[in-house]
Amino acid sequence: MQPAALRTILPLSLITCTSMLAMDLYLPAVPTLQQALGIPVTLAQATIALFLAGLAASQLVWGDALNRLGPRRCVLIGGGLLVVTSAGCALAPDIAWLLALRFVQGAAAGAAAVVAPSVVRATLGDHDAVRGLAAISMIESIVPAAGPVLGAALLLTTDWRGTFWVVAGVTLLALPFVVRTAPVVLPGLDHSVKSGYRTILRNRKFVRVALSQALCMGALLTFVASAPQLAVNAFGLGTGAFAVLQVCSVATFMVVASQSGRISKRIGAPGAIRLGARLHVLLCGLLVISAAIGRLPFPALVVFWCGFCGALAVRGPASFSEALALPPSQMGRASALLMLAILLVGALGTQAVAPFMGGSSPVPLASAMLLMCALALWLVSPYPKTRG
Repeated sequence: MQPAALRTILPLSLITCTSMLAMDLYLPAVPTLQQALGIPVTLAQATIALFLAGLAASQLVWGDALNRLGPRRCVLIGGGLLVVTSAGCALAPDIAWLLALRFVQGAAAGAAAVVAPSVVRATLGDHDAVRGLAAISMIESIVPAAGPVLGAALLLTTDWRGTFWVVAGVTLLALPFVVRTAPVVLPGLDHSVKSGYRTILRNRKFVRVALSQALCMGALLTFVASAPQLAVNAFGLGTGAFAVLQVCSVATFMVVASQSGRISKRIGAPGAIRLGARLHVLLCGLLVISAAIGRLPFPALVVFWCGFCGALAVRGPASFSEALALPPSQMGRASALLMLAILLVGALGTQAVAPFMGGSSPVPLASAMLLMCALALWLVSPYPKTRG
């Protein structure tokens, strides 16, 4: 991987990290938000689902904007809007305002979700792209570990509003540095190549690989969004339990992701994708069975989640690289479609299991994850190799 490419790509992870903070820093505050505003669990969970829905709704817009405006302007607009909406969430007078602002905040965070993977894939070749995406993933994975820990610590001195002030401040500090280093135009962009969404959706390989990745990532988002309520209601633990889950799982992800390039080189990107998909089905199946037999101890949940994130580190970088193995003019829209699918599955999964998160069993959540992961495996078995 060339140093010049790293100097361009790595700073993009900063704006992605600040966008992720709007989710991960806030998650430990969801139960306290529910108590402070006197709202039901389903409505509190909607503040998470609407953020994901905003991310999803904005993807096609950012996909078009990447070709028209370039990565630098997209980062500037998205980051600036993220600062404004985060401050608005902190000042929201009631749940109605908060829900509306969370949707817009999610739309602002959508810029980084499109820009970062597209620039990585356009800058690097096939093998280096897997390594580059893995490196970016390792940097970004710090947020799911540090975010809940910091969020839980913030709750000792402030309320849920303080988490949004932190997101606004961190984004404001990072934005000038990221804007200076983001490329003005996507590397290798050729406007003469057909790049419409219809053209991309006709690519059978892209559709199947992207949907498979979306389903396993949707399972991950569903678990992360539900874990704070699960820890409190099913295990009788505090918000610190969620932080433990995240720290352990992210550490596992980083260790495995550091080897994902070698794994992909050894067994091929398709082999890495299918291996991760099989592991996900196995782990979710074991969780369903274990939780159905008797009360599941919290350490067993930690082991499951570490295994799930480790399997994601095997298949994730290879999946993004394979899905975005397209002409640069198509990468922005392809990345947008991929992120749209991920976020829609995550939002739908979060709300689907929300009515069960007040209960004492993880079986509904585990069953939903198993269904998503089984479909993800089916889509890459056999692995699609041709267009059309």
